[in-house]
Amino acid sequence: MGGKMYKLLLPALLAGFFFVLCAFAPARFPAGTAVGDIPVGGMTYAQAQRAVAEALRKKAEEKSLTVVVDGQKYRYRYPEIRAKADLAAALSAARGGGAHPLSVQYCLVREEAVLRGICDDFYRRSEDAAMTFDPAAAEPFSFSAERSGRYLDGTVLKKAVEEALGGGQGEVRLSSSRVPARITVAALRDRATLLASFSTAFNAAAEGRARNIALAGRKLNGTVVGAGEEFSFNAAVGERTEANGFCEAPVIFEGDFVAGVGGGVCQASTTVYNAALLAGMCIAEYHPHSLPVGYVEPSFDAMVSGKNADLRFVNGTGAPVYMTCRVARGEICVSLYGKKSAFSYRRESVVTGTLPPPEPRYASAGAALRAPREGLTSCGYLVRYKNGVPVEKKRIRSDRYAPVRGVLPLPHPSDGPVQNSA
Repeated sequence: MGGKMYKLLLPALLAGFFFVLCAFAPARFPAGTAVGDIPVGGMTYAQAQRAVAEALRKKAEEKSLTVVVDGQKYRYRYPEIRAKADLAAALSAARGGGAHPLSVQYCLVREEAVLRGICDDFYRRSEDAAMTFDPAAAEPFSFSAERSGRYLDGTVLKKAVEEALGGGQGEVRLSSSRVPARITVAALRDRATLLASFSTAFNAAAEGRARNIALAGRKLNGTVVGAGEEFSFNAAVGERTEANGFCEAPVIFEGDFVAGVGGGVCQASTTVYNAALLAGMCIAEYHPHSLPVGYVEPSFDAMVSGKNADLRFVNGTGAPVYMTCRVARGEICVSLYGKKSAFSYRRESVVTGTLPPPEPRYASAGAALRAPREGLTSCGYLVRYKNGVPVEKKRIRSDRYAPVRGVLPLPHPSDGPVQNSA
């Protein structure tokens, strides 16, 4: 009985054991299964995964990439190039057998950092030109040249690299882009154009007057009048006092020449006034002398006196105006530099009449003598040119200058009685 039962149970036991073995045996892909062009039939999942990964590695080893930017080359091969694919999804889809596509992408390892490094090699910040104003120099302006910047578009580089690796191309050629500077030397030179210069002569041997003119020139030299700003001669030069460095010299006071601190400064203001007219500045305040002066034509003088009389002009050029003032060898020269303009100017002085001097006064021996001098009336005109062609002539002022009473020596008694005029 026992032997018979054993014979009956043995096949069942063997079948169950075989069933258990099959249940724990690794699953294999059906024959003829392929993932992409890689056969995996009869392989376990792990074997198929290794086989596909190995095949992708070999394909990556065959890849090479050269990036050329402005002639500079960057070369990449495996292991800097790797293949990317969704193996898990592909192998899962292939469990039922058959051929299954495998989407493969090739890329650079640490692509973002690599491409950023290339871009950094070609990045250069643009530098604007710079201008230095040195009023003490013979040439008051110096310039440092601008420098263009460069950059490589990272988005374009990334797209080109991906297209090259995906399309089987081995080389990418790109050029960096130029970034021009915002401010060039040419533009700065246009803003440092000589707009006008004006000079007047003085007697360098008249020590006090010459010293005052030179001091005023030093205080004026280097003045910068910003766009839309107003220039004030009194503010620039300061009070004409001994504490401010000025000394005594002849000045015009109430129609006569008398000694006063700051004599000669009006010649400096007159020189500035004429330079400002010729530079196209808008004159906001000026004052004529009461007597004619010898260093400029009638109707082109500009008297200044303490706080009561100033010379002011407004810079309407839209850019800064730079002033230099040179005083040497009996001459004061004021130059104004600024934004290049199509306009230039010419002055015209017209004497419209004369005024006879009053009767002379007679002085005793040793007194200061003075020749009589006619007074006059005059007009000042400013002619404006555009590109060298006159476009406007405008009368800018009319003036009356008093005559000068002469001071003559007393005649000899034999010449008869003399009556002094009051």
